[in-house]
Amino acid sequence: MEHLQPPGPTAAAERCPYEWLARVLTNFAVAEQALGKLCAGLDLPIASGPLSSLNEARRKLVAAGEKRFTLLDNRITRWSSYRAMRHLLAHATLVELIDGAGRPMLITRTLPRDRDDVTPDRLWTLDEREELLRQATNDGRSIADQVRNILADPSSVVRLRSL
Repeated sequence: MEHLQPPGPTAAAERCPYEWLARVLTNFAVAEQALGKLCAGLDLPIASGPLSSLNEARRKLVAAGEKRFTLLDNRITRWSSYRAMRHLLAHATLVELIDGAGRPMLITRTLPRDRDDVTPDRLWTLDEREELLRQATNDGRSIADQVRNILADPSSVVRLRSL
């Protein structure tokens, strides 16, 4: 009997660019929610949004000097490098193309924020889409798991709050 598997990144990217976009944005949101929970769990102010105290949470992670906290901060650093991309993708329209060799290409188009904004359209190869999805998935899962482990350990929460 054949076992059905959910589509991997390649299958999803080839089949539907909108599915790729949804999966990327969902994985960014997974990390955002986990980091918001971390800030709330450390009793940091979140009145301006759940990530408004992210820098303070990161300072506490580094100050704790423990490897597991440093690993989370390193993952947050990588995830943060894609935040501008997340914003652009959340407001983009998609145009599907096929190049001369029959490979799927994707253009994301973003409206300028103001008269002087030169936000470029972006052409994505299938490999580039797969790589962004892979990184977003890994970062989202890793951040969520690490935050869950920290918040499940009362001594970790007390230690971080005290810094």
